[in-house]
Amino acid sequence: MTISQAEVNRLIAGRARLGELAALFSPGVEAPAPLSPRARKALRERLFAERPFDTLKRMWRAARVVLPRDGLTGCLRATGFMLREKSIGAEGLPDPGRALLSPEGLCGVADELSVATIMDAYERGLYPSGHLGPMKWWSPALRAIATPQMLTSRQGAASGGLRIAFDQNFEAALCEADRAQPTPPRLKWAFAELFDAGFAHAFDISLMSGERVAGGYGVAVGRVFVIEALHFRDPSARAACLAALAGALEGRGFQWIDAKRLTPELAADGFDGASRMDYLARLKRALAVEQIGAWSAPPIKDAA
Repeated sequence: MTISQAEVNRLIAGRARLGELAALFSPGVEAPAPLSPRARKALRERLFAERPFDTLKRMWRAARVVLPRDGLTGCLRATGFMLREKSIGAEGLPDPGRALLSPEGLCGVADELSVATIMDAYERGLYPSGHLGPMKWWSPALRAIATPQMLTSRQGAASGGLRIAFDQNFEAALCEADRAQPTPPRLKWAFAELFDAGFAHAFDISLMSGERVAGGYGVAVGRVFVIEALHFRDPSARAACLAALAGALEGRGFQWIDAKRLTPELAADGFDGASRMDYLARLKRALAVEQIGAWSAPPIKDAA
């Protein structure tokens, strides 16, 4: 089954309008009617497809981020490390403790991206990324973490005028994030499969009027929510949006929010830096309970 580009645009626009109507008129935001499995697969094939020119453009955009961050020396070390891993046929997930210092956090080659393997990796403090070159496992030495209470207390009542909707349109969340951080098709498919399995979740943050101000997606790992993509249409509302998201995650029983690499922006938002060993210890304690499935139902504490 194939879907024309016009039909893809119609499906996305129609689902977005349904989401806006739900935000305006429903006391508990309801997700639009789901696509059939065949239609969803065809939609993803269209949205995730990448022509040779698109691949070159993505790699160029990624290089402009990676080279200033890791430097030429770090990139050469990464290349040598990856070639060595390939040559010895390294299997299984790597030990986060053997992560490189340069490029910081690189652990190994991510040849296997099944749902089971990726979730096992998250539970070990690893995450997949491969914006430039082959897919890799990463575990930064300093992890950006915050409790929901940390983020909500900094903003107080300012986040009360915002509405959170989960899992409205995961494909749109992937493609929107791709504009800021180029993502290879293989990784998009991997996250889409995590969504299908009930581990990955998209979120939209809107004003009460229905105007969307932020969005993104992440992965639920026990009681930890790992943010994979987060973007704001109005940077001045960044703190309020994070507080609103934190409040919604707290309502679902999450203990920690993990934004992966600590940056000055995240530190200003209220995230603290946890060492790799500290993060792994906290993560281990948060794995006792899992939430699996779409988040169209009420939060756990509000459910009957």
